[in-house]
Amino acid sequence: MQKTALIFGLALSTLVGALLLAPRMKAPDPPKPTPRPTPIAASPVTELVYADDTLAVTARLDRGYVDTRADEPLWMDVAIKATGVQTHAPLTAILVVDRSGSMAGDKIDGARMAAERFVNGLREGDQLGVITFGTDVTTELPLTAIDGSSRARALRVVQNIEEGGGTNIDGGMAAARRMLESAELTGRVARVVLVSDGRPTEGDRREATLAGHAASLREHGITTSTLGLGLDYNEDLMERMAVDGGGRYHYLRHVNQLAQILDNELQQGAAVIASSTRLFFPSGGVVEVLDAPGARINRGGSQVSIDVGDLAAGEERHVLVKLHAGAIADIAAFGAPELTYKKAGQSAQALLAHRADPFRVFATTDLAQLDDSRRDDVRVRVLQVEASLALTESMQDYAKGDATTARRKLAEKKEQLGAFAVKTKNVALAAEVANFDQVMQAVAAAPAPASEAAQDMIKEQKARAFTLRR
Repeated sequence: MQKTALIFGLALSTLVGALLLAPRMKAPDPPKPTPRPTPIAASPVTELVYADDTLAVTARLDRGYVDTRADEPLWMDVAIKATGVQTHAPLTAILVVDRSGSMAGDKIDGARMAAERFVNGLREGDQLGVITFGTDVTTELPLTAIDGSSRARALRVVQNIEEGGGTNIDGGMAAARRMLESAELTGRVARVVLVSDGRPTEGDRREATLAGHAASLREHGITTSTLGLGLDYNEDLMERMAVDGGGRYHYLRHVNQLAQILDNELQQGAAVIASSTRLFFPSGGVVEVLDAPGARINRGGSQVSIDVGDLAAGEERHVLVKLHAGAIADIAAFGAPELTYKKAGQSAQALLAHRADPFRVFATTDLAQLDDSRRDDVRVRVLQVEASLALTESMQDYAKGDATTARRKLAEKKEQLGAFAVKTKNVALAAEVANFDQVMQAVAAAPAPASEAAQDMIKEQKARAFTLRR
């Protein structure tokens, strides 16, 4: 026993000695909290990009700083591109064709030929209705699904259109609305195409009423495009109907252009992959929507919506939005606009929104800092739209016989366009400068716009302005 106790004692002593002689191990430090990054001065954010499998959106502000002492608007350019694959949604199309007495001769012949091409271009399963108007209104072809036999019937109908009477645009558009009221349009692309060569002489002739037909159709997802033929129609009315109808406006100087334009409308409608497309901005937020030149704005409730129209595969549409930035003490942060649309062939609405960091805009009194933050690409877009407005206004002045005011407005805008075209070497702006030069020379050469050449120029330049705003 004593021997065993001695052995254990020696072992214990050896262990204690080893512990005493060994270097002391430092106890591990308690975990330190993760240090927060040192705040750094935030910088402006002037571009946001977001997309899904159908549309891609790029929203850009014209600058990252605002001078709180000035009342300069903040501009946002929203580019929307249809990047999805074409799905060939079925098309429902209504042709509303002027057959008034002024269409006699080459015009009515050209209208028949263009309508024939339109009918032949429809796919089986598409739907077509044909309405003609003179003093009275005739439903030449009720809404009909296209197949072999119905296509032949539709061709006979358009080949037998006869001219005569006044110009009842009101009655023709009202008939188109009635035709579509009971139509099943779920999953379809719907389009009304109005062709006219004259000013309304029958029915309700007020612009608000006629544009109201197009606006009402648009509320139901139906697009209205307008085609003005010759020199005697009201181009301002036809453009407004196209804007309120979410469609396109075309000026046709000669009837032989009609077939190609109708082809373009048919091809664009058949290729639509996003319909009823709208941008939404919050109302009463940090920034307020003042205007969207060339687009239809709806103000209601807590949101402001802007109608973008239908987009075909590969098509890109620009919406320029004029904003008012409220009192900014230091920094303002706000999100990109939300976008809703319907995919071709579907009835449910899709939502596309930017979910990451918002725009950031800073207040400054440093004019150099403000100017350094300006984006040339957005400024180019602003100048293009301002050029379009100057063209429209100057042509309205010229049409009234006020060539002096027309030239002054053109000269003022040309100077701005020219300076920025030189600075940025932008080809598009340089082209507008050249166009302004030609228009100014034409106005100077013919101060009284009585000739056909002058009337042609007025309509051509207004149509050019419409395209620039898109």
